[in-house]
Amino acid sequence: MNLTQHRSKKLFGAASAWFLALSLALPVLALEPPAPGELERYRLDGTLEQRQAFARSLGNHKAAPGLIASARQKLQNIAEGRPEAAYAPPAGWRGMPTTGAVNVLALCIEFKDYPHSTPIEDVESNLFGDGVNAPPYESLRNFYLRSSYDQLEITGSVLGWYQPSYPRKNVPQSTSGREGLIKEALSHYDSQGFDFSPFDNDGDGAVDYLIVIWTGPDTGWANFWWGYQTGFYDGSYKLDGKYLSTYSWQWEANPYPGNYSARVVIHETGHALGLPDFYDYDDGIGPSGGVGGLDQMDANWGDHNCWSKFMLDWLTPELLTSGSAGLSLAASGTTQDCLLIMPDVAEGNCFDEFYMVQHRKPRTGNDSSSYPAQGLVIWHVDARTDPEGYDFLWDNSYSSHKLLRLMEADGLEEIERYNEWADAGDFYTGRVDFGPDSFPSSARYDGTHSGVVVRDISVTTDAVGFTAEIVDVSGYPAVTSMAKKGNPFRILVSGSGFQPGLKVSINGQEWPGTSVAGSTDVTISGGKSLKKAAPKGTMNTYEFRNPDGKKATVVWRWP
Repeated sequence: MNLTQHRSKKLFGAASAWFLALSLALPVLALEPPAPGELERYRLDGTLEQRQAFARSLGNHKAAPGLIASARQKLQNIAEGRPEAAYAPPAGWRGMPTTGAVNVLALCIEFKDYPHSTPIEDVESNLFGDGVNAPPYESLRNFYLRSSYDQLEITGSVLGWYQPSYPRKNVPQSTSGREGLIKEALSHYDSQGFDFSPFDNDGDGAVDYLIVIWTGPDTGWANFWWGYQTGFYDGSYKLDGKYLSTYSWQWEANPYPGNYSARVVIHETGHALGLPDFYDYDDGIGPSGGVGGLDQMDANWGDHNCWSKFMLDWLTPELLTSGSAGLSLAASGTTQDCLLIMPDVAEGNCFDEFYMVQHRKPRTGNDSSSYPAQGLVIWHVDARTDPEGYDFLWDNSYSSHKLLRLMEADGLEEIERYNEWADAGDFYTGRVDFGPDSFPSSARYDGTHSGVVVRDISVTTDAVGFTAEIVDVSGYPAVTSMAKKGNPFRILVSGSGFQPGLKVSINGQEWPGTSVAGSTDVTISGGKSLKKAAPKGTMNTYEFRNPDGKKATVVWRWP
């Protein structure tokens, strides 16, 4: 990354190493995303609500609580000038390390009524070797070597195929049924003298990560026979003195029968490292669309984003909190280049609201040939936590705004409005700038302007150049809340910086029924015609433009 004429500094010097924390009393779970169209099918057959309740009960839309607590402790140590203590996690936290050589155990289970299709040698190659398929999903090991810039190497052993004496339908579809099957299979290999102790990488007494692969058809999203990650409840069960902690549970092939692919376990291993899902479980709550599929933790598509890699200690972003910087970012598939930009973000505190910028390029690293474009990807991150530092305040499914949002350069907001996939128009390639006047704008989630600007973007084969800066936003209108009122129907807007003569547009059409009260309140009137222009439950775009041309744009739906 090349920088010129700027005032910036590296963020903490040492990146924050994150570790998954797993309590046996509160196991962390994670869920494979549904196939396109699957949720609509469940909506029609009446099972969607039940499946969404199951998904929410898993808590897989959240990051591991101990991961957050561990990272906060490390950041505090760094901020206090104690780098030697930065990588000592708090006592009691344990999980899969995010760097170094990590030894992982895989268990393959088949059934008499559903025999396996994949030779065990191919499973082993797809997990811990070079794989039998084409990159980037050819093997778990190779994917994470590339993603971590050679800082995490996943090695391991494969047991199987184990076949119980009963058909699959006899497995109780419950936690105890799942654990009973796993214990039966592992005890079989224990009786044959297999040594489980090497899979405790950090010496905390636990097998850090177990991969369980089963045969047969799945039973659909958010159901027993699906792909997800969970924790082992039975703390009394030990093998060579080691208990089981985190494990993932997934199919051999979907559809069955078929050959095993590493694509699902790549996603589930992201959870084992502590990352949450970024796809949306319920488009009826909060903004829709996740990140448009443009992330490994959304639709198993491409690499992990730069914020996730920052949290996993695989890169250290450049930090810009004031002034300007001329930057040139190489593609993040093979380099650690990225920018974190926001005024007033304290050095040593990544648990805040900010923007991150990276260069994504198809056929580079884990970003596959199906990636829609080359250019800058801008992420809006709100990583603020509760006062105890136990959990993020926001997620991508059930909160009023997202933990991680992809800023759509074309301004169509197709992800948020229509639950669409990310496309080429969402990449910043020089057609438009990003800042207070753009749509989407660089406002904070509270509606106030951040002053963040990314402009003068130029894309070449090897890099994307641009200017990043923090500008003065005095005089800009800011919208902090909107609410509907009835009889007659109207929308009340609160904020700051509103001027007499303010113009309001709804979905690109100037709206005549607007009144301004002081600099803090706007009323949009119109009764039935306003209801028609901004239908209930629909994400609508509102632009507030002062006579001097300064504006604020928000997307909002009234309940």
